[in-house]
Amino acid sequence: MTERITILVVEDQDFMRRALRDLLQSAYPDAAIIEAADGARALELCRSRSPQLVLMDVGLSDANGVDLTAQIKEMLPETAVIVVSQHAGQTYVERAGAAGAFAYITKDSVYRELLPTVCRALGPAVSGGGHRDPQ
Repeated sequence: MTERITILVVEDQDFMRRALRDLLQSAYPDAAIIEAADGARALELCRSRSPQLVLMDVGLSDANGVDLTAQIKEMLPETAVIVVSQHAGQTYVERAGAAGAFAYITKDSVYRELLPTVCRALGPAVSGGGHRDPQ
């Protein structure tokens, strides 16, 4: 039996944070989806909950999500971080990759790309087919 997966959604916009949570919860009904609206809370939850996956916004009120990704990867090297941002430039993608992000998804393609990317990021952690396509 595999242990329950914990996914942290770091997003300062309430609507987007809820949308990401709902999308993940529909595909991974047994996962614990936790949320942070800022960088300080994200780090606190990483320390206390050690999520297997973090969805990270770039523009937070108190932190840069790319810098936060590097901090989380240093703290939890096994945790996969997927950056989800409105910024669509190659420079952002490269900076996120250099910080240790597993992937970079723009918000306009999140409904198409998020679940397949999450499935790849979690890999063996979801043995037994925990992923269910909500459509």
